[in-house]
Amino acid sequence: MLTDIHRIQADTKTGSILSKGGKKAIMAVSKANTVGGSIIWATLVVFLLSQPLMVNADEETTIEWREAFVTVDAELREIEGHKDHAVGLMQQRGFAFYEDEDVATVSAWLTFERSGAETNYRGYAVYSFPDGASKIGRFTGTGDPQGEQSGQFTLEGGTGRYEGITGQGQFTGHGFPPHGDIYLDVSGTYSLR
Repeated sequence: MLTDIHRIQADTKTGSILSKGGKKAIMAVSKANTVGGSIIWATLVVFLLSQPLMVNADEETTIEWREAFVTVDAELREIEGHKDHAVGLMQQRGFAFYEDEDVATVSAWLTFERSGAETNYRGYAVYSFPDGASKIGRFTGTGDPQGEQSGQFTLEGGTGRYEGITGQGQFTGHGFPPHGDIYLDVSGTYSLR
């Protein structure tokens, strides 16, 4: 969500524009030689106002979202002779709801090790957006399958508007019995390279 509105000041004598924060763009066009000068000014003002919406390469951007999953497949193997200890493989599907109102479908594959009420897991998630863009993330986490969850993630690549994405962050959430369904609140930073 944008919290800062850039104010633009134009100096008609020098043909320069000064935006909040001190960034200056010099126009090498004088009023006398300009045909359609108002179009140039309008285009430049629109460009400067849209800069906060653009993500520059290597510039870190904060990102937050909530995701909710249901388990679509799971295989659990109890460790013989080791009470309350198991390993497994799980596939989950769900949705990610971003703070800018973007929505993605999510497919996740993870391995886990459960010991008593604690589960350690790691895996990969693919986020697919309606415009065809995607992000791929890797995660590790710890939690009670029926309670609190926490962990870290890294973004390792993408397609479309997320091509070249890298990033990192953390998540917290809650698991629901009996199948390992879960929701997570995720926050971090990313950049496009």
